Amino acid sequence: MSNIYLGFSPVIRKSKRSIFDFASHFDGMYESFKLHNHRESKSIMNYIKTIQNILKKQNKYDLAIKLENCYYEDYQIDGWEGAINIYVHPNNFLELSTLDIDDTSLLIKLFNGLPHLSEEITTITYSINTNIPIENISDTVYIFVDEAGDMDFSAKGSKHYMFNFLVKRRPFNLHEQIANYRYSLLERNLDPLNNARLDIEYFHAHQDNKYIKNELFNIISTFDKNSVQAYSYILEKPKVEPNKRKEKDRFYIENLNYSIQRLLDKLKIDKNFIIITDNLPIKQNKNKQIGALKKGIKEYLKNNNLTIWYDIFHHSSASSANLQIVDYISWAIFRKYERHEDSYYKRIESYILDEELMTKDRKINHYEK
Repeated sequence: MSNIYLGFSPVIRKSKRSIFDFASHFDGMYESFKLHNHRESKSIMNYIKTIQNILKKQNKYDLAIKLENCYYEDYQIDGWEGAINIYVHPNNFLELSTLDIDDTSLLIKLFNGLPHLSEEITTITYSINTNIPIENISDTVYIFVDEAGDMDFSAKGSKHYMFNFLVKRRPFNLHEQIANYRYSLLERNLDPLNNARLDIEYFHAHQDNKYIKNELFNIISTFDKNSVQAYSYILEKPKVEPNKRKEKDRFYIENLNYSIQRLLDKLKIDKNFIIITDNLPIKQNKNKQIGALKKGIKEYLKNNNLTIWYDIFHHSSASSANLQIVDYISWAIFRKYERHEDSYYKRIESYILDEELMTKDRKINHYEK
């Protein structure tokens, strides 16, 4: 148990409140005690949700996320003071255990607004919820790839073309929160007063409405910045020389080849890695993409005298929260350059390993945009 704001001890009276059923310790009172605690456990779930919703409204989204699926115990301490011990996800234990005094004071204030045993809650402690299955931890690097822009090299096309990469290792945090949010959107369809039907198989920034986008960026913005990296390889299309874009396949292959080399070099990668891209509708395009990636990878491995394993997969975005995340990050970066609008970009900016505008030093525009 980790103390955040130290209170008094020893504990005199303890009432355990959790989302699990409780066993009775009193002969002859089992059924009534079980019923009481079943009702109490449902209240505890609602209390945690209440606190999460208040935190979100206070722009404390990162703290609200860390309380997902938590439960707590309410303690009576000497005199009139009380304490709360919160059982948290193992991934969040260390961060919650080192909360600053402002966030700790805010949580104490919120718990004091809920029913509790004591006159006043003065202490919050944290314990690891051992009922959560242990997640696999791997040093394999995962790289998720997304593209933004079009191949129309005229005034009608986009101003930029870019490859964006998301780099992560397992365990992949926040996936449960993303899935829960999608299910909550589906459940809104059961409300007879809701006229707008939402059928969301997966999240896609270009298609999702502004309310959904805002909530997804709220979730994505709570990653530990040390566990997530993004790299963007950007081209200003009017500055691309005509002979380099005459053959669009060549333009695509050469730049994807070079961008993956740039990323691997910046990461100084020396571990096994897996690259995952979105499914491509045409097999011929898929083969070109794989060929470009493999060529870039082989050149990086040769130049750095490395012998490591890698593989490349094409998966449906609907099957991968990470492909949906890189899509959102890519959309935010593209919007910054294409529309000079960076409000969404600022929410993921801390993850940016580098964003390279490869054509920034070129002076000639070969067509007007």
